[in-house]
Amino acid sequence: MSEIKFNKSLILKLNKEKNNTEVLSTLAEYLCKHGLVKDTYKNAILSREEEYPTGLFTGNINIAIPHTDIQHVNQAAICVGILENPVKFHAMDNPGKKIDVSLIIMLALTEVHGHVNMLQKVIELIQNQKLVKEIIQSNNSKTIYKVIKEQLL
Repeated sequence: MSEIKFNKSLILKLNKEKNNTEVLSTLAEYLCKHGLVKDTYKNAILSREEEYPTGLFTGNINIAIPHTDIQHVNQAAICVGILENPVKFHAMDNPGKKIDVSLIIMLALTEVHGHVNMLQKVIELIQNQKLVKEIIQSNNSKTIYKVIKEQLL
């Protein structure tokens, strides 16, 4: 699998976004500004979210795992959004249901099969709600980076 870019600069604390479209746009624009994705990425993410929602209900701290097709990506990367105020996302397993999401793990991958492998790792991470809580509550990007890197890369 090709190298996936992830560093402390790709961990964003978000507090002014009011809905999932704003959250996804902020993260996608950040990736684009840093040259990791093409300018088509944001629209692709938003369109895909409408058709295939990415909210995952965990029973505790819910997350979303937005991703889209590899042709919108320049360099494989993970961008993490930590929401000060949860926003509503449609649930992946029940699109008619909305859930409050506090953590976004946006995937920008360059290999078709990379999504399946990475999604499995993300699901393992979120099953450990103690780690998710540590990510959400930490004000130290070093700590957050270390936890996510150990779990996903």
